[in-house]
Amino acid sequence: MCLILVLFISACSSTQFAYNRAAWFAQWQIEQLVDLNDDQQSRLEQRLELLHSWHRREELPRYHALILQVGNLLENGVTEPGYLKLSDQMEDLWLRLLNRSLDELVLLLPSLSDEQVAELLASMSDKNDEFYRKWIVIPEEELIERRRERVFDSLEQWTGDITQAQRERVVEWAENAPDVYTLWYNQRLKRHEAFAQLLAERKTADVKSGLRALTVVDESRLQAWELRRLEDNRRRANALMIWLGQNLTPQQRDHLLEELAEIAEDVHQLQSQG
Repeated sequence: MCLILVLFISACSSTQFAYNRAAWFAQWQIEQLVDLNDDQQSRLEQRLELLHSWHRREELPRYHALILQVGNLLENGVTEPGYLKLSDQMEDLWLRLLNRSLDELVLLLPSLSDEQVAELLASMSDKNDEFYRKWIVIPEEELIERRRERVFDSLEQWTGDITQAQRERVVEWAENAPDVYTLWYNQRLKRHEAFAQLLAERKTADVKSGLRALTVVDESRLQAWELRRLEDNRRRANALMIWLGQNLTPQQRDHLLEELAEIAEDVHQLQSQG
């Protein structure tokens, strides 16, 4: 997941610096989960460089176009259809990167020893435990505060000072958003069990298909109440984002457009470096 986040153009102070080191950072993240031998490290580095080159060549033009579309939406007025269209396009970009990542990284798993598999699964269990402590066993008041502060931090980074009306709308969302963290945690446990089985059969199984099934939640396998909760969460989150987009002050809109213009220029320059 860190690989996906790093390769996706993020709002950082130096987009080009971060992007040009994405392959190194992804390798470092993977090696935090399992110790690789020299041959595995070399192969991983090669596959990540191929992935990074593909992303620069094929995907950055799509990112650049999407950033320009976001700017046009802000300038012309945020609408629900416009926002949902861009949201779908962003999800498509993520899925393209996910699928290509599996193509490049799936070759590593069959080479893992039994000791490395045990280490990898233990590391993933630690990540699940961390998620549990952070999002499941905390008081409801703290959960609401974390939701609220995440949105406040993002708003301040992208638009500057937040208005009172915006604060009140975010608080309303944070207090009424459904609890999806328990659902996500249960899904993490199920995927961990399935991943352990896939690793046990890594020498003979169709690892790529198995990984793809684990990386995207199959909503057809969810219970009715789980689907309702996910849909309610999406509906409320989309409504919040649309409302915020429609209620930016002129100063906030200008600030956001300037940020987007800088990132668009960075992406354009990154394309030319390929």
